[in-house]
Amino acid sequence: MKTEKFVEDPETEKEAPTRMKWNRSLDFLLSLIGYGVGIGNIWRFPYLCAKNGGAVFLIPYAVFMITLALPLTFLELSLGQYSGKSTYDVWDLCPAFRGLGAAATVFSTINSMYFNMILAWILYYLVHSFMSPLPWTTCDNWWNTDTCIVKTVKEVALNSSINGTDQTFTYGLNQTYGINETGYLINENIFSVVNSTNISVKHFTASEEFWNHNVLRISAGLGDFGTMQWHLVVAMAVGWLMIFGCIVKGVKTVGKVVYVTATLPYVFITIILVRAVTLPGAIDGIKFYIIPDISKLANVQVWIQALMQIFFSMGIGWGGFTTMASYNKFNNNILRDTVIYCCIGEGTSFYAGFVVFSVLGFMSHKTGSLVEDIVNTGPGLAFITYPEALSQLPLPQLWAVLFFLMLLFVSIDSMFVSVEVVITTLTDLIPNLTSKTRLMVTASTCFLMSLFTLVYTTQNGIYIFQLVDWYMAALTLFSITILESFVVGWLYGADRYLDDLEMMLGKRPPVIFKYLWRFLNPILLTVVLIFTLVKYQPPTYGDYVYPNYAPALGWIIALASCLPIPIWLVKDIINRKGPLKRRIKTAFEPNKNWGPAKDYKLTYDTSETTL
Repeated sequence: MKTEKFVEDPETEKEAPTRMKWNRSLDFLLSLIGYGVGIGNIWRFPYLCAKNGGAVFLIPYAVFMITLALPLTFLELSLGQYSGKSTYDVWDLCPAFRGLGAAATVFSTINSMYFNMILAWILYYLVHSFMSPLPWTTCDNWWNTDTCIVKTVKEVALNSSINGTDQTFTYGLNQTYGINETGYLINENIFSVVNSTNISVKHFTASEEFWNHNVLRISAGLGDFGTMQWHLVVAMAVGWLMIFGCIVKGVKTVGKVVYVTATLPYVFITIILVRAVTLPGAIDGIKFYIIPDISKLANVQVWIQALMQIFFSMGIGWGGFTTMASYNKFNNNILRDTVIYCCIGEGTSFYAGFVVFSVLGFMSHKTGSLVEDIVNTGPGLAFITYPEALSQLPLPQLWAVLFFLMLLFVSIDSMFVSVEVVITTLTDLIPNLTSKTRLMVTASTCFLMSLFTLVYTTQNGIYIFQLVDWYMAALTLFSITILESFVVGWLYGADRYLDDLEMMLGKRPPVIFKYLWRFLNPILLTVVLIFTLVKYQPPTYGDYVYPNYAPALGWIIALASCLPIPIWLVKDIINRKGPLKRRIKTAFEPNKNWGPAKDYKLTYDTSETTL
């Protein structure tokens, strides 16, 4: 293979890179995997797979991973590595669209606060997992109501068959804690019985009441703030301190932390899986998960669900890829890392599904419920269904601790990259940055974010959380990815960009990327964005109906991270000099700061990089 060497300027020959770098390429790869394998891989993908044809769902999923996720991930990673700049400064490539970087930074800010609340819930559950008995398994606690029930083995009939099976219920005796009874329902029919006056009375499991009345201490609705819950405030503060500790020295500390946080979840998942598949009924849950329903392939909704799941779960458009790759060595084999990330990240989703459904199959066997009645998604799976299922195992405290440790590490990985996006954007704007200045910026940013996160610790915090979850990514991620494909593919030029990558990698990437970036990616994303907007429904949370003003608040949240795009475009054109036509033309051309990373001249042997 031909060896290409850069001619070094004598004055820069001994100059060290001014930007921090990963110590090893494995540091970067583990950070990438940890970032992509989030909590959604555990509580969303298995549910979608089971509901959309089982193993058949993997066909559209694989198609979109190859045609959409891989090229867009490669685009964002290569932009960061080639330029060595943050998700904001990288748009020296096309200054008019610098708002894309600002939008990604704002989105990551909102997302970091959202994720921290999940982290706080996980920490709260983890602490309680050491208790005996587990507090979400009994109905005689201060937070329980008279509608609390404990599901046990189907040994005694309940006068009549409920849902076609015989079950035993233990009723709670606490009738003093009268809080509203809203929440994620595993199966509404199972928890309803008919009293002597033929009025249907809804009952809730002990795990539901622990979630609603102990963890959340939920209020009556979105307009009822209630008070801050100090147990959640403390958990939230601990979560932010953990994140600060992970990123206090940037990639130097992150590169060490990921060897624990990115690998241990696989250890915990495997331990739980080995135990779960040996349980009675586990095979029924796995069958429900993977047995294919070929007819589902004819359903357009299945393809849309597959595209949206892989789009949101991969972390595309969040700014994390560009930020992490900006700390790479200039000739790192970024295409290889992209392929590894896509395979491992999305393979983890499928692997985690076996853990989820083998335990749910066991729970179905123990309670007599059908698997389809138990399966849930979102917080309902992680904080209600799965803890209840684990409590049925011998040594339930052990399995609960392992499960929430797994969620803890998965959440930390995803969150500290989102926070690092914000930190890197801010520090790249500071000339002559010192380690002390970076420390102050990191501490101040984490502190300010923690203050805004307090809104989630109020008694109506779950309603706000659901509203943010519902609308946060409705516009921004689609807008960012559509426009970045357009900018690189058409304005800068796909061929021109592939030339840049050839100089960086030592070999030209496959030409297929040119056509994916220019045509297929923006077309697919535009179609799905239109479909999403047309089919958008108001948010829901269990039986709670959001007030009429809630969608307006939701769209404000959606626009908050999207508005920087048009604002920066107009601002850039106005601030330029000369005739309007010339200002518009130059705004869409690379500025003098665009080019390879500052340390590219230190890369002296690109023959080491092979595709």
